[in-house]
Amino acid sequence: MIIDVHSHNFPPQIAERALSALVARTGNKLQPSADGTLENQLDHMELSGVDRAIMCPVATKPSQHEIILRTAVGIRDGEFGDRAKRMIIPFASLYPSDPDATKHLEEIATAGIRGIKVHPYYQGFSLDDPKVWPVFKVAASLGLVVQCHCGYDLGYPGRYDACGPKEIAIFLKNVPGIKFIAAHLGGCSGFAPHSTDEIIDLGCWADTSALTQNWSRDEEMRLCQSWPTERLLFGTDFPWVSYQESLRWVKSMRNEKDLPRILGENARELLRI
Repeated sequence: MIIDVHSHNFPPQIAERALSALVARTGNKLQPSADGTLENQLDHMELSGVDRAIMCPVATKPSQHEIILRTAVGIRDGEFGDRAKRMIIPFASLYPSDPDATKHLEEIATAGIRGIKVHPYYQGFSLDDPKVWPVFKVAASLGLVVQCHCGYDLGYPGRYDACGPKEIAIFLKNVPGIKFIAAHLGGCSGFAPHSTDEIIDLGCWADTSALTQNWSRDEEMRLCQSWPTERLLFGTDFPWVSYQESLRWVKSMRNEKDLPRILGENARELLRI
């Protein structure tokens, strides 16, 4: 089974507008490989042999909690079709400074949603800020997986202060036991070579998603080749990178015996599926 732990889609009525806005925000440095809709993602998954994908919404304000959770439950329960029910693992999102964050996390866990997506830049927080640690400790106590954007973001040029390797390390040391996925190969992009090494032994997972379609950067290649097999997860950041490109790259980086774990078995264990 192949499981993508990092993908995005948008409601069909806003997908084109949302992708255009995000492309403009990056100065046209990122171009999508698909149209950003759920149905199109499912088509691409089937064509590429990807069995399941985590859908990673990002709440950009606290009031979006309810609609994001309702959508996640609807996908899981088949309201968006049998293909989505079978192939999509819907996450909710958390806005860490939300006064009702603890209540919302409890609602997410009670609803049976397996995890949350957070993005420090879009949500205005830093992983090394002690004020956010209590709410993430609640997430840990509830057994929720936390998928977090890490490292540089093309939409926030010049920002390196919220979710780089240093901030991740401080966070993990202060929120023990959290099931934390450090996206984009541990947030290595934009930082000095080997900066990410300090988080390798702190118990988090890394996903293989890249921030651009340039697959030849030395640090990303080194980390994909050397990150512990049992803690590396296949991730694409679809629709920004195609499934074909992502699979080709990961398969070229690791030997055959490592691939079953990286492409799916690790995610199955982490998500309890």
